[in-house]
Amino acid sequence: MKTRKYGQIIMLLVIGVLVVACGSKPKNLIKEDAMVALLTDAYRLEGFYAVEHNIENFDADTSVLATYDALFKAHGVTREDFDVSMEYYMRHYNKYEAIHKRVIANLDEEQNNL
Repeated sequence: MKTRKYGQIIMLLVIGVLVVACGSKPKNLIKEDAMVALLTDAYRLEGFYAVEHNIENFDADTSVLATYDALFKAHGVTREDFDVSMEYYMRHYNKYEAIHKRVIANLDEEQNNL
């Protein structure tokens, strides 16, 4: 009887830790406004490489990866910050969707101003 009760207590503790870990924001999370600016630049960058250099696989091209590193530096973030932030926003899809809509709106506005 005692082992069953201890098992239940341990299970509740594990569930509690998982709930807290999934709900907490990472320390190096890129704020939403900064993420919009970064992704707007990243999409613009990918568009340039796709059109001007006919590159489709951005993760495999060293010149694209170097440009991403410069982009992260210009925005004051690291690749790890970006990866952690993308993971967080993808787990919180409503936030990611709102960010993505703002990025698309930025790109649409730029195109309309050409």
